[in-house]
Amino acid sequence: MASALDLITNAVQGIGVYAPGEPLRAEDTALGLQELNTMLDSWSNEALMTYAILEQSGLLIPGQYQYTVGTSGGASFPVQRPLGILDSPGSCYVLDSNGNRYNLEVLPRDRWNLIGNIAQVTSNFPNRLFYDPQFPLGVINLYPIPNQGWTLYWDSNLQLVDFANPAQQMSLPPGYQKAIQDNLRLMLWPYFKPDAVRVPPVLVKLAAESKGNIKRTNLRINIANYDPELVSRANGTYNIYTDSNRRGGGQ
Repeated sequence: MASALDLITNAVQGIGVYAPGEPLRAEDTALGLQELNTMLDSWSNEALMTYAILEQSGLLIPGQYQYTVGTSGGASFPVQRPLGILDSPGSCYVLDSNGNRYNLEVLPRDRWNLIGNIAQVTSNFPNRLFYDPQFPLGVINLYPIPNQGWTLYWDSNLQLVDFANPAQQMSLPPGYQKAIQDNLRLMLWPYFKPDAVRVPPVLVKLAAESKGNIKRTNLRINIANYDPELVSRANGTYNIYTDSNRRGGGQ
């Protein structure tokens, strides 16, 4: 476990701005914290930099098909706003009072727009979901309109949390501390080394390797699903001797 100040100190020492044991100036600490949080915010948009899948939920209201989600206030579901809802099979479902799960298909906007009479069709369970990542509140849309108050569950990539102050500590999985330190050096280089021609290749290499190690660990296998009717199959041929059809023209 390391504090933001520990990570910043390591980064500035790694580019030769401070000597070991030398205290950081307040303005340099503030700059380091700003760049650290900017980097973590950017990493949240990289699926393989997020180490977990976050499952969230919200209680459905009969007759309502649109729900806002976020922590800015006034949201239907006051939880962390997803950057995007995963669309793989099983990533979204409705749970009834008996513990039965009813899966929903997560649609992109173009397929959602093909549905007619969205506000007119009702059902015990919705079977399609469209997530509109508006800001500051995202919008979850369901079809058909649920007429039961079941619970909706959806999966998204866990977003990395910012440091509120230099003293705050953060516990992350193995490898993240090194990746943060290595990559924070590159983020701070232009501020402390403005006259340098370029970042030393060894620092670039270390940053790429430590970040790549995390992505390999976080790689998730997705199993492809397909409609069996789309797969070509041999057609039966007519056999004049048996007066019948056999696949592949067998005798």
